[in-house]
Amino acid sequence: MGRQQERQQLPSSILPLPREVRQVADNGNRCDNIGLWLDRFLTVNPQNWEITQEAKYRHHLTELIRRPEWQSRMQEELNALQNRHEAMLKWYKQRDFAVRHIEAKPVWRFVVGLGAAHVLETGITLHRLFGLPIIPGSALKGAAKAYAQLVEGRTDDDPELVAVFGTTEQAGSVIFFDAIPLEVPEFQLDIMNPHYPQYYDKRGGSSKEPVSPADWDSPRPVFFLTVTETPYRFAIAARSEQGNRLLDLAEKWLKGALADLGIGAKTSADYGFWDVS
Repeated sequence: MGRQQERQQLPSSILPLPREVRQVADNGNRCDNIGLWLDRFLTVNPQNWEITQEAKYRHHLTELIRRPEWQSRMQEELNALQNRHEAMLKWYKQRDFAVRHIEAKPVWRFVVGLGAAHVLETGITLHRLFGLPIIPGSALKGAAKAYAQLVEGRTDDDPELVAVFGTTEQAGSVIFFDAIPLEVPEFQLDIMNPHYPQYYDKRGGSSKEPVSPADWDSPRPVFFLTVTETPYRFAIAARSEQGNRLLDLAEKWLKGALADLGIGAKTSADYGFWDVS
């Protein structure tokens, strides 16, 4: 078969993978990792290799997520993630670390990693192995510290703040672990709709032609995934003899951050707030 004939037989969209890999992956149908679908299995136009509108809108992915077989697979992956998480916390307990759990549920929606570099312009933080949405411990640590400083007025030289979070010269005594879902995550597609894309992108031409918001500009919808109605488990551990005191502080600050400051992107639009009662 010549290359010209092969091109003519290609479908309107394909996965941007070698033909043999597409066949082994059954055009993606054998993959149940959401991260792979977002990073590697975005359909493209075989004529120009541009990402299709369907991929940008994430229609196929959101359809797959709702299928019963996908829900069953995600439950298996969630079980594996939870077992791994429990084994890690058990390892710390066996070494005399004080460990504490917090369970919370988003009041509405949340998304972490929205602004990460991604071919689709918007991202979401997923576990590298299991493809499930997690909240990195580094983000939780930063939010808890922000609450201690912004709400309680703690300063960088506060001894308890330093003891919990550490400094550039000294490690903190409290470890903030990644938060993981307790149930199969409920995803919801959301949209941002900038009405003046040329104004925001500064694509109006030369410096002699300044760009300004105008009614003749066309909105450019930007789709992104969020998580909703999914309870999560948060965990912290203390690594010093002051464990209980430091854990009390870290727990109070983390709960305050979850409830009052929010976690992740778009907190000004009520995303990222949690019910920790």
